Amino acid sequence: MQSFPSRIPYNWEVRKKYIDLPFPESEYNTRISKIRRQMEKQGIDDLLVFGNTHERGDLTYLSNFYPFGRAALILRSKGKDPVIITDGILHGEPINSYAWTTWIKDFRPVHRDPSEFAGAISNVMKEDQAKRIGIVGMDNIPMTIADNLRNVLKGAKLQDFWGPFTMVKSVRSRNEISLLKQVGKITAGGMRQAVESMKEGMTEHEIVATANNAMFELGAHELFFPTIVNSGPRGGIKHSYPTNRKIRRGDLVYLDMGASRYGYNSDMSRSVVIGGADSEQKVVLDVILDGYKKLTAAMKPGVNSDKISEKAEKLELESGLNQKYKGRIFLGLAVHHAVGTSIAEFPTLGFPGIILKENMTFAFEPMAHILDFGTAVIENMILITKNGQESITPFENVHW
Repeated sequence: MQSFPSRIPYNWEVRKKYIDLPFPESEYNTRISKIRRQMEKQGIDDLLVFGNTHERGDLTYLSNFYPFGRAALILRSKGKDPVIITDGILHGEPINSYAWTTWIKDFRPVHRDPSEFAGAISNVMKEDQAKRIGIVGMDNIPMTIADNLRNVLKGAKLQDFWGPFTMVKSVRSRNEISLLKQVGKITAGGMRQAVESMKEGMTEHEIVATANNAMFELGAHELFFPTIVNSGPRGGIKHSYPTNRKIRRGDLVYLDMGASRYGYNSDMSRSVVIGGADSEQKVVLDVILDGYKKLTAAMKPGVNSDKISEKAEKLELESGLNQKYKGRIFLGLAVHHAVGTSIAEFPTLGFPGIILKENMTFAFEPMAHILDFGTAVIENMILITKNGQESITPFENVHW
């Protein structure tokens, strides 16, 4: 079925010759089966997974689709095949708008019109006679589409399903871990090239270019976020864009980068002191190193994330840094965020009481950024293993 007008056909028979999946199709079917079991437990008829160009991780997880605009995936009950609806159509041609990336055969483009988008969703729901609809990505649905959905789905109950969906998604399969390790090595390769090439007189731009070039040479499809190299007066601000400032001896230089491949991401940071740390820099950097070692040693399956946070708070207090740099410092030894296809998964800050499980992955980044001083941080991608944890961004932690 091909209802959207285009010069080039985009039906499955045309698309399938170009498809390039990171995993066998059976991997996606296994994920869908797990999520359907959660849907059945909560009485969900159909599940609507919404995303867009910038928030596409949940779509990637189920479909490998890369939307240029907005997209909705409908996971249907009763064993019916899933559907993708999208208004991200460049030049009026779905085939050159990443339609070829997804294994999902029922692909329905629409024009960039809220009522048409909502109508396409409601057509599927009405066909399924869905009365209870789960939603993932509720925060990403524009008001215009949300209002239209409420109008056309009158009588149906809409339920936020992000929690059950993400709990399934956050425990990685063997295939996912293999890919995340690849992406971790790519990112670590970029970091190694940047750190080992760094010298006095190089600009922040040149260091970023070195890192990015290495990551793409090693197989990155894109960057998870813009690479950061920050030094000098802005070093304590942490997040910034690169400038033409030249690195000087004694600078505390902060580097943060992440590669992306097939929509799977990595994230790592290092702090480097050109020429070796002075006594004050060493005190701060050693607090971060000590925190990193002690907190990662406590990570293993079954551990409550609250215990990690409590241990971090004790170490922060013992360090005395908050008092010494009062009004100038953010000190967070338990800072972390889950990373897979999305930046908002489990475990993550803001969700207390998360129990660590084998095959969870997240970026762990104990840090201190201090105005008029710099940023001290060690960040690695952590994989929870059977008996503990391991870093999957393999590169030395200490560069001072």
